[in-house]
Amino acid sequence: MSSNGNRKIILGVGIIISFALLTLSVSTYFNYQHDVRQESRLDPDAIDEMTIDEIKQLMIESREAQSIFHGFYLLPFMAFIGLLVGTVVYYLMSDKVIQQEQTLKKNTKIILNFLTRQERNVIETLIENNGKVQQYELSHLPNLNKVKTHRILVALEQKGIIRKERLGKINKIVLNDELYDVLKD
Repeated sequence: MSSNGNRKIILGVGIIISFALLTLSVSTYFNYQHDVRQESRLDPDAIDEMTIDEIKQLMIESREAQSIFHGFYLLPFMAFIGLLVGTVVYYLMSDKVIQQEQTLKKNTKIILNFLTRQERNVIETLIENNGKVQQYELSHLPNLNKVKTHRILVALEQKGIIRKERLGKINKIVLNDELYDVLKD
């Protein structure tokens, strides 16, 4: 499945979950409002027997007894907003990230064209061997000997493309991690 298909699935799931949270938030709020109205409702028969001052006093007491609206009922709504915004931002930003990765790959391959044929062969061998190879293995490449290999590696090391790690008498050649990540595909 393509990355575009994965992004669409993530977007769809995010929107579905966010609307479920919105529905939960709205239904919780309306249930709360309904319960408050039911509790504050006055009995019509009792009102007929009360004086105006008693009715006022009862209304004041019922208002004081009502709990203040708590943010608890807004949590699902806030989650809805957060998830919706996060999903949309992810969808929009992932396009830019994919474009930047493709541009970086293209630019890196263009830059590699400025290397000599033998330097490119060394880089390709490093990529085939997961970015690490011993120096003597490179000297067995076509048209390379120990001296040419050494000179090529010195040039690549000065350019920051590779680094040498000493393992006793053997040099381990390691491709720059960022360059390897871009070129390995």
